[in-house]
Amino acid sequence: MPTDYGRNQYSMKKQKKQFDSSTFWKKVRFKYKLYFLNENTLEEVFSFRLSLLSGFWAVLSFAILLIILTSLVIINTPIRNYLPGYIDSEIRQEMIENALKTDSLEQIIQVQSLYIENISGIITGNSPIVKITEPDTLAVPAKVEELKKSDALKKFMQKYEEEELNKKK
Repeated sequence: MPTDYGRNQYSMKKQKKQFDSSTFWKKVRFKYKLYFLNENTLEEVFSFRLSLLSGFWAVLSFAILLIILTSLVIINTPIRNYLPGYIDSEIRQEMIENALKTDSLEQIIQVQSLYIENISGIITGNSPIVKITEPDTLAVPAKVEELKKSDALKKFMQKYEEEELNKKK
C-alpha cells in the first residue's frame, strides 16, 4: 500500500507542475477590463481590455523609449559637458586660456600690491624702498621666421670660413 501511495503522490506532483505552467500562461494572457469612472456620476469615462503580458510589453516599450529620448537629449545638448570625462576641445582650449590669464593676473596683482606697499612705506618713512620687478613680457619669444639664405650669402660665408681657417693655421 505505501508504494501505491508514493506513486500517486509523484504523479500528482507531476500533474501539478504541468498544470501550474499552463495556468501561468493562461493567467498572463487572460484579458482584464480596465476602466476609469467619474466619481461624481459613476459614469465610465474611458476603458480598454488589457492582459498582463500586453501590460508588461507596454511598460517595457515605454521604458526603452524613455531611455532613448533621454540619451538623445544628453548627446545633442550642452548637458553632455556635465558628464565626467567628456569635454569639447573648444572648452578645453578655453580652460587653458583662462588658466594662463589667471596666472598673469596674479602676477600683476603681486606687482601692484608690492608697489602700493612701497609707496605707503615711502610716505610713512618706515620701510625701505623695495625694488619692483614687473613680469617679463619679453621672455616669451615672438615668432621669428627663418630667413632663407641667398646664393651670394652662401658664397660669402664659405669664403669667410675658409679665410678664418687659413688664419688659424
